[in-house]
Amino acid sequence: MKVFNVKEVGKFSDQNPNQPGSEVAEKGYVRHRVINNDLCSVTVACFRNGEVPEGLHRHPGAAEVYYVVEGEALCTDANGVQKKLGPGNAVYFDAGEPHNMHSAPGSDCMYYRVQIGADRHAERGF
Repeated sequence: MKVFNVKEVGKFSDQNPNQPGSEVAEKGYVRHRVINNDLCSVTVACFRNGEVPEGLHRHPGAAEVYYVVEGEALCTDANGVQKKLGPGNAVYFDAGEPHNMHSAPGSDCMYYRVQIGADRHAERGF
């Protein structure tokens, strides 16, 4: 069993996110890998307003569930349909389904993501 508090694990780029499993992405948002094994990965992501990963991506061998903990997120599907999600909202993407998830304009956002599947590599350019 592994118990973790998402709000304690998650740190934004200006909150000293230097801890084991943490990574500051090129656009400045922070990913904290909590679990990473052969079957799944759990990551807490923290985005300040304007820290947006570019374009759609997909994970051919892994489904994903995102759950918004605080702030507002904007998710985009393969058809360009965007949905704004707030705390308590979750979204599911099938393996191989193009998508994007980041903070909504004017908002910071913390969410956790569960990837289910052995091959979780991302493909971009859709």
